[in-house]
Amino acid sequence: MKTMPLLFSTLRRCSVLDAEGQLVGHLKDLILLPLGVLPPVTKLVVLTSEKEELILPWEAVARIEREPAAIHLGQAGEALQPVPLRPEEMELAQSLLDRKVVDTKHCEVIRVNDLEFQETEGRLELVAVEAGLRGLLRHLGSEAMAERIASLFKIRLERETIAWEVVEPVETELTKTKRRATYAKLAKLHPADIADIIEELSPSERAGVLASLDEETAAETLTETEPEVQASMVQMMESEQAADILERMEPDEAADILSDLPEAKAQELLETMEEEEAQDVVELLTHEEDTAGGLMTTEAFALRPDFLVADVIGRLRSVEGAEAETIYYIYVTDDLDRLVGVLSLRELILADPSQRLGEIMERQTISVRPETGLREVTETFTRYNLMAVPVVDEGGELRGIVTVDDVLNLLLPMIWKQRAAKKYI
Repeated sequence: MKTMPLLFSTLRRCSVLDAEGQLVGHLKDLILLPLGVLPPVTKLVVLTSEKEELILPWEAVARIEREPAAIHLGQAGEALQPVPLRPEEMELAQSLLDRKVVDTKHCEVIRVNDLEFQETEGRLELVAVEAGLRGLLRHLGSEAMAERIASLFKIRLERETIAWEVVEPVETELTKTKRRATYAKLAKLHPADIADIIEELSPSERAGVLASLDEETAAETLTETEPEVQASMVQMMESEQAADILERMEPDEAADILSDLPEAKAQELLETMEEEEAQDVVELLTHEEDTAGGLMTTEAFALRPDFLVADVIGRLRSVEGAEAETIYYIYVTDDLDRLVGVLSLRELILADPSQRLGEIMERQTISVRPETGLREVTETFTRYNLMAVPVVDEGGELRGIVTVDDVLNLLLPMIWKQRAAKKYI
């Protein structure tokens, strides 16, 4: 017969007896040291008959009895010595039960209804958290009745458990004081997954998670969130931190966020940003969002015609971060920054290393103007099968590039909204 797991709901409020069998009180809470894959319970909080809290070390526990649930201590009542809590310890009932946590394996936010433990050589270790209907009914004291109803309809109430090793708490006092350590699991996820998780949290929780990430990851995460979420998070952050993250983003993405902020806040952030990055963003803010100028990024990889292929490849290898993600083509410009040619990365790699860009570039370039509308930009991508389109002004100067993902990010929400509307017409 399979042994039932040891659950917090079973232990909570159970009798705590001393070595002589005398009642010390009832279990109020368990204290966890949240380190490792299976973190240990380090203390227990006992509510005495005098309604006082008695915090005891777990070493004081001699054994746990399951039926009926009881905790037996190894000392007489008068010999028990209370101990203080450590700052890094977590009170489970207060910090986890009925709180939101992140399931980093499935990239979703869940609410904890119960906790599962295992006994290992005198230690009590947290194994998993439980969500789902069964855990909720147990938490509310209605599990037995639900079992009877489910059996009538031949339905199984399955337990929904998530291993602690993939759980990230987001609503604890510990997360407020030790964000970087607490959100270590979350930081390992892809920014797009972090963005999905953030959107399920409250504004203050979102800001806390974003503050825990390094600036590069925070910038990528912010880029992946919905516009209204971006604006709310930036407004809740300190100006210095928000400016640092915006500097790490593509200028067009930073401009989109600033355009959704109150004018005073946007101006404050622009003044806090580094001058060069701020100037790029300011230039983009002068264009309408659904034009090439509003969609473009100013970080185009452009070089002069006399560059050797070998030198260009060397430069490409040194490019890092967000700039590298926009390099689909090499743009060739003259001394006045006018676009005079273009070649793909494939053409560059296959070329003789001793050749110059001017010898192998395509002189007949496809480009759009800053004021070109979204529809024409999209048609240009489709007609010429491009991954990026250069944006040039009336004098032929290269102002930036529009990448295919910039267009998709604007088009897809429109398509989804149209499809959703059709369902109700």
